[in-house]
Amino acid sequence: MSYQNILSEETIKIKTKVFIFAGVSLFIGLTKELPNKLSLIGLNFEQNEKILGWFILFITVFLSIHFLIMASLNIIKYFKNTLINIKAKNLTGDTIGLTYDEIGQEYDKYQEYNDIFNEEQRHTLSDEAEDIKIKIQELENRFDKKYVTFNSIIEILFNFITPIILAIISIKYLYCFLIQ
Repeated sequence: MSYQNILSEETIKIKTKVFIFAGVSLFIGLTKELPNKLSLIGLNFEQNEKILGWFILFITVFLSIHFLIMASLNIIKYFKNTLINIKAKNLTGDTIGLTYDEIGQEYDKYQEYNDIFNEEQRHTLSDEAEDIKIKIQELENRFDKKYVTFNSIIEILFNFITPIILAIISIKYLYCFLIQ
């Protein structure tokens, strides 16, 4: 099982911008001090500093909404197969009307029936080695699945939830400061 980033490169770039603007917004909101110059683009706001505050607030809100939408779409795409498997769990075929689980149970019954007649072929050393290989593969698959699940939870926590929470808090503080 291979690891795949949940967020696309474009969404990660937007996340970086959200962190920057949310950090600036939070700083302004907490210190209650607006800069009077925006040296990045050479604008001077000495006469009306609040315009710069509203500009930063607007950009922070815009980037946060953009990030929220893009990251949500990335997460839905990442978990698409899981969501489809959940929805398809109770789907039945049109021929007999069995689900995948019921087909598996019938297949197992068929295998048990055939194994009774092929008992002398079952107890060879190569069969035993093959059984061990299958068990090892199952252990590796379980470990990989747990690793990817844990990694996905951490990535969602730090790359999705944290920027959104920071943006919401910073927007609140900056907005409260600007309306005073």
